[in-house]
This record gives sequence, structure tokens and C-alpha cells, in this order.
Amino acid sequence: MDKKHGCKKFLAAFLLVMFSGICIYAEESESVDNNESKKIVLTASMAVEEAVKTHVSIKQEAIQLNRAEKNYKHSWNNFLPSITASAEATDAENTSTSTGEYLDANASLTASLSLNTGLAKKIAMLKEKYVSGQADYEDTVRDVEADVRKAFYSLLYTKQEVESSKENLASYENQYNQTKIKRDRGLVPELDLLSAQVNVANAKLSLRTTEKSYYNALIEFLNDIGLDITPDTEIELSGSLDDCDSVLNIENKIKDKETVEKLIENSPSVRTLKDSLKIAELNKQYTFESNYMPSLTLSASVTPKDYLYYKKTSSSADYNSWSASVGVSIPLDSWIPCSSASDSVAETKDTIADYELQIADAKKSVRTQFFEKLHDIDISKETLEERKLNMELAKKTYEMTEDAYSKGTKDLLTLQTALDSYHSAELEWRNEQYNLLTYVLDLENLLGLEIGSFLKN
Repeated sequence: MDKKHGCKKFLAAFLLVMFSGICIYAEESESVDNNESKKIVLTASMAVEEAVKTHVSIKQEAIQLNRAEKNYKHSWNNFLPSITASAEATDAENTSTSTGEYLDANASLTASLSLNTGLAKKIAMLKEKYVSGQADYEDTVRDVEADVRKAFYSLLYTKQEVESSKENLASYENQYNQTKIKRDRGLVPELDLLSAQVNVANAKLSLRTTEKSYYNALIEFLNDIGLDITPDTEIELSGSLDDCDSVLNIENKIKDKETVEKLIENSPSVRTLKDSLKIAELNKQYTFESNYMPSLTLSASVTPKDYLYYKKTSSSADYNSWSASVGVSIPLDSWIPCSSASDSVAETKDTIADYELQIADAKKSVRTQFFEKLHDIDISKETLEERKLNMELAKKTYEMTEDAYSKGTKDLLTLQTALDSYHSAELEWRNEQYNLLTYVLDLENLLGLEIGSFLKN
């Protein structure tokens, strides 16, 4: 009995341990899976996709586009007649006849349709508004994409500041350790050790400041693109400011004046005004034809049942009737000078003249911005090369100074200056990378080109 009881206790304990191990492993696995599910690797393209789905301006533009599409596709309803159904009962007395009092009950159906030569222009306006709305929607999406990508690159630069601050802290901690060893050996004064200690404290404070700036910028960015996250969600940005290395030689792609003028003509700001001008010209024709040209009116009426009952004679009669008419009307008052019709036409002419002035001004503005952006890109490319050379030189100088300091041939102040110069040069280089990418995005958006048109695939 004791042996059997001992075996049972051993078996129960073994199963308990095995089951506990399985549960722990399952919990750990689930924990790992949960941690993995709470980490989001965010690229610029993913951010754009989220923004397109949630951005308010895109949703508003989509509503307007849907309205324009509905108005155009339902333009056939202009040819639907106005239809009226009516029923009437009358109790009357006619003293001039011997029939006396009578009752009259009838039901009728009436349809009428008015047509004028301006109707074709009205439908053409609806179509033009729909086509223009499609282009406006695409422009809005491109605007949002350009803004999101610029904000994403700005985040990458802020992230680079955090990385630079971490490297800075690690370098100052290394300096402090080296200085402490030298101080213990009596090779440097106590003031150097205190200075190294202050540098470490300042580097920690700088790191916390840059991390806070990055966190705030990231939260604002996620809110702007409409990406919902939980407090424990980890966001990792996937991208690099080195994308600037893929910027094409834009001058080679846009070689001649004809290409430049074509790009300007098709730019969003000019295209929008040209669409408005087309609609205004159609509206002018519609207003003129509606007010000055003849109109055709078609009407028909049918009374399938008309019941008449004479009370004195107790007699009744049933009959039905129908009628149809075609009419042509010519407005004569519209031809009177200073009439409301002539004022309406004059107003449409003024609108057309105003749009023509706006188009000419918009072309000049786009042309000026185009050459300014090209100049900015050229200057930024040259500056970027200089910044990179300065960064590489500053890095080499720091490495040599650090080696010299470890050998005792350079003092701590020289080492600190070299480190500061290196990290400053690195951030200036990264900042110019961001500037170049921003200039390219602005130029693509200005010309209405697909984002990435001036980047190598």
C-alpha cells in the first residue's frame, strides 16, 4: 500500500509539473505573440494609405465628387415630363337650365414638358463639373500624400536626432571612464573629471529632450494619418533620409521650353481655373439660349372618367376626354436693353474675363515657383555634398582626437570640441537630406505629377 500510494503521489506530482510547464510555455508564447502584434513597422507608403482612408479633406472631396457624378448621370431627368394626377367632385346648381342641381365627379392625368435649346449646354456643364471633380479629388489625394511623406521624413530626421543624442551620451560616458582612470593615475586634474561628469549629465538631459520631441511628433503624425494605437503599441519607422540619393537629374528630364510649358498648363492650380473657365463658358451659352431662344412646350391631358348626375331628373351621363398641345414661345422682353436677361448674360461674360485673368496670373506664379524649386534642388544637392564631406572630416577628426586623448597627447576640452563638431556636422547633413526630399515633393505636387516621379525606382 505504501509503495502504491507513493507511486500515485509521484505520478500526480509529475503530471502537475508537466501541466504547469505547458501552461507557462503557452502563456509565454501568447505573451510573445501579443508583443509582436503590438509592434507596427510603419513605412511612408503605409502612412499614405492610412491617411487616404481617413483624411477629412479627401472625404469632403469624395462627397462633392459623388454629388457631381450623380447630377451628371441623372441628367436624363431633364427630359422627364411633369406629371400630375387629380380627382375632383362638384355639387352645383344651374338656374338657367331646367336640369337644376347636379353632381360632377371626374379624374384626370396631366403631363407637360418644356424644352429649350439651352438644355444641351446644361447637360454639358454637369459633365464638365463631374470631370473637374475627378481631377480635384486626385489633386487632393496627391496633396495629402505629399504632406504625409514630408511629415514622415521629418520624423526620420527627429529620430536621427535621438540616435545622435544616444551616440553622444555613449561617447561622453566613454570619455568619463577614460578620464576617471587617468585621474586615478594622477594624469589629469580633478577639474577634468568633474567636467566629464557634467558632460554626461548634459548628454542625458539632451537625450530625454530629443526623445520627448520625437514622441510628441510621432503621436501627432499618427493622429494626422488616422492610425489608432493603444498606449503599449510600439511604432517602428521603416525608411531612410538616404532616399535623397535617388533624386534624378531633373534638368535632364525636363529639357526644353515646350515640356516646361506643357507641365505648367497641366499643373493643378492652372487646370482647376481652366475647368472653371469651361464651365463659365457653357453657363454663358446656357444663359443666352434659355433667355433669348424659342422654347418648346408639350402638354397632354386625359380624363378617363367623368360622371355627371342630374338630381331633379335623376339622370346621369358618363364620358371621357383628352387633349394634347404643342406650343412655341419666344421671349421678347429679353431683347430689351438692360433687361434682367441681358444683365445675366453680361454677368457671365464678366465671370469668363475674370477667369482668364486668373489663369494668366496662375501660369506666371507656377512658372516662377517651378524655377525656384529647381534652383532650390540644385543648391541643396551641392550643399548636401559639402555637408557630407564636412561630416566625414569631422568624424575622422574626432576619431583621431579620441585616439590622441587616450595616449595623453590631447586634452579633454579638445576631445569634447571634436565630438560636438562631429555630431553637429552629422545633423546638418541629415537636415539637408530632408530639405532636398521636401523640395522634390513640392515640385512634383506643384506640377501635378505622381509622387516619386523625380526619384529612381
